[in-house]
Amino acid sequence: MRHFLAITFLLLSISITSQEVDATLIRLQKEVTHATTDSLKINALLALAKLQYDRKFSATEQLVDEAMQLIHAENKKPNNQQLAEAYVIKGVINRRESNHPKALEYYLKAKEIYENQKDPWHISDVLHNMAMVYRHQKNNDKAIIYYKKAIEIKTPLKDTLGIAAGYNMMGVSYRQSKRLDSALVCYTKAKELFTSINSVDDVQRVNNNMVLVYRDLGEYEKALKLCQESIANAKKLGKNFSLCTSYYNISTLYKIKKEYDISLQYADSLLIVAKEAQFKDRIAKAYLRKSFLNHLKGDYKQAYFNYRIFNKHSDSIYNIKNIKKIQELELTYKFNQEKREVALLAASEASKKWLYLALFVLTAVGGIIIGLLIRRNYRSRAQVFKEKLEKEQAQMLLLDVKIKASEDEIKNLIADNSMRLVFKEELLDRIKNEITPEASDKVKKSIRSLTSELQLQIATEGKLSELQTKIDGVNKGFDGKLRTLYPALTKTEREMCALLRLNLSLKEIMTIRNVTMDSVKSTRYRIRKKIALSPGEELESFIQNLS
Repeated sequence: MRHFLAITFLLLSISITSQEVDATLIRLQKEVTHATTDSLKINALLALAKLQYDRKFSATEQLVDEAMQLIHAENKKPNNQQLAEAYVIKGVINRRESNHPKALEYYLKAKEIYENQKDPWHISDVLHNMAMVYRHQKNNDKAIIYYKKAIEIKTPLKDTLGIAAGYNMMGVSYRQSKRLDSALVCYTKAKELFTSINSVDDVQRVNNNMVLVYRDLGEYEKALKLCQESIANAKKLGKNFSLCTSYYNISTLYKIKKEYDISLQYADSLLIVAKEAQFKDRIAKAYLRKSFLNHLKGDYKQAYFNYRIFNKHSDSIYNIKNIKKIQELELTYKFNQEKREVALLAASEASKKWLYLALFVLTAVGGIIIGLLIRRNYRSRAQVFKEKLEKEQAQMLLLDVKIKASEDEIKNLIADNSMRLVFKEELLDRIKNEITPEASDKVKKSIRSLTSELQLQIATEGKLSELQTKIDGVNKGFDGKLRTLYPALTKTEREMCALLRLNLSLKEIMTIRNVTMDSVKSTRYRIRKKIALSPGEELESFIQNLS
């Protein structure tokens, strides 16, 4: 009887919430249609766009684009508050479509506006969203830093909903980095806060995340029960993103329980919803799950094809170019801030000079005062330049750290390539030894074609690992020698020297570094100039002879 009452209460709560959302949707649609001014229409469009996040995601982008057209209408100064809100929505759209550099670009634009307005409430929201980008890029440590910054700002503002959301997402980053105790602490805080403000949807989101903790702890029945409740809730409210999460979680649980057919059914359901909503990262996860389950069931051909589709989607989401774009955006944002500070300082200096000149012209006493002020100003500028120099040194140190992080990320990608290589070699071996001997001549012909393609991919992917080994071997002590002998060489130029020492062609270097031929030639010219090579000496021979 207790279980019946609990289920009845849950369904009633979902029904009431769904009716409230539908009523809000109808009200906002009417506000858009009957708005008497552009400002009112923009506010209604942005509110409607946010409401459609989990219901009809494709409509969100259309609504915010319409709002931005009105914001940037001719002969009209944009409303910065509305513009920043539109940037945040565009950031969410791009984040869910796995276009992480573009998402970060929009968030930084919004953050700049809110900082100028001294609006801590919205600054904390943007920091939370930036943390989400880093979490999806699998940079959980950086994500946790941004979640903590957001919570720190929200705490004195008493933004219970925002603080709870921060703890919930921070719990996800802790769980993904295998710190389960910290994850449980965060989830418990989030659930208590959401319950205190009676936010049913958000409590359900925490439950989705708790499923994964129960899974890692081996408490599968508790996890399955929470999953079924989450699926029913997401379907009732039309929340496709939450539905994708629940389908993936329950598929994982049945996979662990070795009930592969049921797990595959939920993976198919995940793929259908993700394709309809155009959630790229969820599509990639669905294909990877299907490939793994096909492999466990012995359907190696289907496992291989699903893995190829996963690779195509995965490479478009997690690649070095995206990582570089995000780092460029961060550095550009910091550079622009410094540029504005220098411009303000220059404007301040100019105004002071005019004041000094006016005082000098007026009276001799004014001239004495100007002299004193100039002396003080000189000391002040010396202090400013000293601080600026220290700041630049700190920036250089930060840049070195970022470069080291990029190198670590590249090594991780190569490690991931090695894991894929092992998987394909094992798959090829099983096809040859287990399937081919028992197959008909017609099937053997198809298998030979398939194994040839697999062998070609294994050979291609093997070259990447070999290249990294060669580069590591060449670089042992070589980079330090270059630093000592030719301190004027930059890091890029020293890396070019290492590649030339491998006797690689300019075309091969262009491909490896992902730059143009003109860029390679320009770098090569600068190296010759800095090490003072005569016109008759070959750069490659000179570098290879360095011991």
